[in-house]
Amino acid sequence: MSLFSFRRRTEEPPPEPVERPEVTSYRQLLETAGPELLERVHVAALRALDPLVRAQVLLTAQHRLLSGKDLTVDDIPQLAHLVVAGETRTPGILVSGLSEMALERLATAVTRQPLAAVVLEPDARVEPFDLADEVQTADAALP
Repeated sequence: MSLFSFRRRTEEPPPEPVERPEVTSYRQLLETAGPELLERVHVAALRALDPLVRAQVLLTAQHRLLSGKDLTVDDIPQLAHLVVAGETRTPGILVSGLSEMALERLATAVTRQPLAAVVLEPDARVEPFDLADEVQTADAALP
């Protein structure tokens, strides 16, 4: 009989990082909404974001998609199109490349748009005038 009893520890996988609810909703929106709606909510969201956050989104898109090299942070409709086109063609290509801060801010700005509520919360009531205002604002921003 030995004095020491050795037990092998079973290796447990590291815990999964906890994702903020806004980011989870953003991922759901990217998977379920159509490209036109996604572009509209991204235009409105990118307008609301700080230029430094837009710069990070732009740099990530340029690096990951090898496109949009001539865009600036002020080319919001084109940047929104680039983000949506990239995520539609290859889901997760941009989202996985953004910093946690940039992803959280973009996700929060997008999911707070009234048009996003139509997809994320089908039972949610969106006032017709709010929806109409959002559509007009987004239409004015698109080329």
